Amino acid sequence: MITRVPRVGREREWESLMEGALRAARAFPGNLGTLILKPGREGERAYRILVRFDSSRNLRHWEESPQRQKVLKRLESVESEPVLIERAIGLETWFEPPGTAVPSQPMAPPRHKMMIASSIGVYLTITPMLMVLRPVLDRLPVYVATMVLVPIAVLVLTYVVMPAITKVLRPWLYRGSTGG
Repeated sequence: MITRVPRVGREREWESLMEGALRAARAFPGNLGTLILKPGREGERAYRILVRFDSSRNLRHWEESPQRQKVLKRLESVESEPVLIERAIGLETWFEPPGTAVPSQPMAPPRHKMMIASSIGVYLTITPMLMVLRPVLDRLPVYVATMVLVPIAVLVLTYVVMPAITKVLRPWLYRGSTGG
């Protein structure tokens, strides 16, 4: 997540430049999506930009690209404050921030809620997989069966199950998360 603040009166120009930057990022290998969260409260000027990649290597490829460097130079000319960059790796990346995020709101829900949602997701993923794959897995040594099951489960969790769960549970996941 990147926090950037355009100069007063240059917000439209900044948004146009940023949209071009995100369009360029989306064209890079491994990009999982981009999002601009506009300032949430009156008087707030900071924008939050989310750029997600499937690996650190692909993210680094984007960060070091000439395309990104060119866009950053142009953005700097219309910005008023230093840039803040935050990185998230792990379970936090399964949870989408609410569209009405404000600076005091955390990127991810409280850990106990992430644990409950993740447990539901793992259960809903592993149970049907075991029901379908059990005849094959039972013939394999446990460590081989696990090597087969885990990547499939992570793939299904990441791209199907957890996005659905976070969408359904969004009101509960983020309720009361600003105050603890």
